[in-house]
Amino acid sequence: MRFCMVLAVVVAGCTLGGGKLAKPSDSANPITGDAIAVTSLDAPTVAGAADPAKPAAEIAKPDPAAQAVAPQPNPAAVDPAKATSPPVAEEPARVLGPEELACVKKGGQWSVAGKAGGMSCVRRMRDAGKSCHKESDCEGDCLARSNTCAPIAPLFGCNEILQDNGAMVTLCID
Repeated sequence: MRFCMVLAVVVAGCTLGGGKLAKPSDSANPITGDAIAVTSLDAPTVAGAADPAKPAAEIAKPDPAAQAVAPQPNPAAVDPAKATSPPVAEEPARVLGPEELACVKKGGQWSVAGKAGGMSCVRRMRDAGKSCHKESDCEGDCLARSNTCAPIAPLFGCNEILQDNGAMVTLCID
């Protein structure tokens, strides 16, 4: 019985407005007072239309004299042998510094690391993700949260790691 009454109230609430919904373009914008213009994102744009709310008849037609284009050369008259392309400037080979060279030899990547934006040698660890209980179980650090070996070295930021004796410490590197 209560369900029927609730249903009747809901249905009555939906139809109290006369069953007609106002179209968005017919109602005024409560903030600016102007009519709300609705345009489709898929609709093609008309060249020269500055205001999408204006009808197409109000859009000024472009001046034919303003559309005059400089004459294009006849492609058949251009001699391909005389046509030259601009020279391409080749970037000189970058010389690696001693630290960067040592990093690359160890299999690392010399890159920007840390909050300070300094350069550092970042290496991927072969045993990344392997289960660990102390630092010596890993090539790099043993992460305390997951008990897995770290994916890269060094780990920038603050990380909880397990030392060689199994004690958990927080290591912060910037």
